[in-house]
Amino acid sequence: MKLNKETSIGIVIFIAIIIFVNLVSVSVFKRFDFSKGNIYSLSEASKEAVKNLEDRLVIKAYFSKNLPGEYADSRRFAKDILSEYQAYSKGKLRFEFIDPADEEELKKEAQKHQIFPASMRVVENDKFVVRKIYMGLVFLYRDKSESIPLIKNTQGLEYDVTKKIKKIASIGLKKIAFYSTEKQQMQGYPQQQKDTKFSTVRQNISESYELIKTDLKKAIDSGVETLVIAGLEDSLSNEQLYNVDQYKMSGGNILFLQDRINTDMRTQRATVMNTNIFDLLNHYGIHIKENLVTDAECGQVNVQQKRGMFNMMTPVSYPFFPLIHKFTSDNPIVKNIEQMQLVYASEIDTTNTKDLIFEELLSTSGNSGSVNKPRLNINVQTYMNKNLKSMLIDPPKVIAGIFSGTFKSYFASDNTHFEAIKQTDMGKILYVADSDFIKEGIGSQIQSNLDFVLNSVDYLASEGSLIEIRSRQTEYKPLKEISSGMKKAVRWLNILFPSLLLIIIGIFRYRKELQQRKIIGELYE
Repeated sequence: MKLNKETSIGIVIFIAIIIFVNLVSVSVFKRFDFSKGNIYSLSEASKEAVKNLEDRLVIKAYFSKNLPGEYADSRRFAKDILSEYQAYSKGKLRFEFIDPADEEELKKEAQKHQIFPASMRVVENDKFVVRKIYMGLVFLYRDKSESIPLIKNTQGLEYDVTKKIKKIASIGLKKIAFYSTEKQQMQGYPQQQKDTKFSTVRQNISESYELIKTDLKKAIDSGVETLVIAGLEDSLSNEQLYNVDQYKMSGGNILFLQDRINTDMRTQRATVMNTNIFDLLNHYGIHIKENLVTDAECGQVNVQQKRGMFNMMTPVSYPFFPLIHKFTSDNPIVKNIEQMQLVYASEIDTTNTKDLIFEELLSTSGNSGSVNKPRLNINVQTYMNKNLKSMLIDPPKVIAGIFSGTFKSYFASDNTHFEAIKQTDMGKILYVADSDFIKEGIGSQIQSNLDFVLNSVDYLASEGSLIEIRSRQTEYKPLKEISSGMKKAVRWLNILFPSLLLIIIGIFRYRKELQQRKIIGELYE
């Protein structure tokens, strides 16, 4: 079969176009992502992070080839996302996948970069066996290295990778100062005397910032972007209070994670917290009510109950553990957070803020309430076998927000501090009337709680790019609450509808067959 001249030219042009498109695609990358939140493509913050690299960055991905089924997608996802980083880096980033399985040199190289094999039980030949697998990343930039030892799941991988890139390529990290009440844990063991109640949040902040531990006994460095004050249990000295005040008067930002009520779940007792930090805050126009908020939308606690001869643990809805999943603010701190769990939170009084502007961040649901002093009853028995929605009918209670505007110094009229800065209209105070929600063994393992605190630090330190990608894949979609009558109707509909549908289909088929038989009978009569 011979081709005419026009057909031959058309084929040549088509091949040339294909070759041209492939050549262009090598240097030009574009992904069309139609998922909600564009979770399968890089954010602008991640693209900028690799575009701004000054030198070559090498990422070594130590991944076993034959991963167990539940982790098989991790390798493909990691390769896919690293390819996108490479495409936007303009040649500054390259990556390679390495399987150290049978080569001792590669195993030693991985261990040198803090990548160790994880032991996992998998089913092989109808029996459980333990396999050691590698799933880690190493970032090499100039003379520095960072690592992600184990990728447990793909959710949040972009945030982890971008965070490491920004950290390793940064000339100098921003400074964050952290202060909390320290207590001795064990007498006679000096190495265990430091309090670790905020160790998880400290560790996470230190991965993106230079974390400075302060005792507030010296003036806070002006280079500190944000001061975090968490879980105070005692009053500050006059010197410490002055340093906090003057840091604020210098335009500094402060994040307070501070309870107003001291609670003990074990004894189920609650008392008002006595610390002079509230004198300072009241002077600024920030008032925290001496109460504990309750919410019908809440978490549960296990209560031991006797059932016959046995003691059994029964889950009971406990309104002092409010679940927060209705965010009215467009602030980036809460924009991508779907749900949080608070623990013994108090209410912020928004009616008397003096010259301050208040932006609400967290509040309870429309079925709220509170317990107030002097009778701060937190006994779980009070709420057992109760309809919390009919019991708690108050409007939402505000438990976190941002204060900005004009702050007047607590020491403005103190003659012993004549050098004190008198007032400022710079800087912000972000207050959360709860610290338990981020403490070890209480709420620090809830990822959204941690995300909220890290978002708050990023916001106050003007690092909005990290907020953009931290919670892109988090999504909470609770079922809509319906009445008991509607539940019964839906249940019976699920039971009866399939049977009725089959009966109706059978009747139609039967009638159709009768009609066909009638037609055939008439043809042969």
